[in-house]
Amino acid sequence: MNKWLERINRLLHPHRARQEKLMSRMTEYRELSSLAMEIGDRTTYAMLQREMNEMFCEYLAWCFLDGIGFLIPHALFMWLLSLKFRVISLPAIGSEVNIIIWYPLLAIMFYLLRWRWRKRQTRTPGMITG
Repeated sequence: MNKWLERINRLLHPHRARQEKLMSRMTEYRELSSLAMEIGDRTTYAMLQREMNEMFCEYLAWCFLDGIGFLIPHALFMWLLSLKFRVISLPAIGSEVNIIIWYPLLAIMFYLLRWRWRKRQTRTPGMITG
């Protein structure tokens, strides 16, 4: 089961290792640039800041690609659902809602609820109720 979750995670976030590597290098450069600033070496500080900015731009590019990779399955799933269920009628409101509206709303609600549940689970791991 754990192998499957790892494979799915690797499929959804194929560039995570590169992002973590860039983040660790940026942290290292940040520490070096703060040392250069304390010493008063402006040229080294400027060079380190320039390198850090380039790494940050590369990091943002990898994050963007991971974000696109995260959205593609949702777009595919929305397209497949639109073939079967084009419109859902809401009897309480008396109107029909297209899949382009209800699927993103349900997906956002799902991710918000999952985020809150995970936040609650990590906040009180050993709490005893009774």
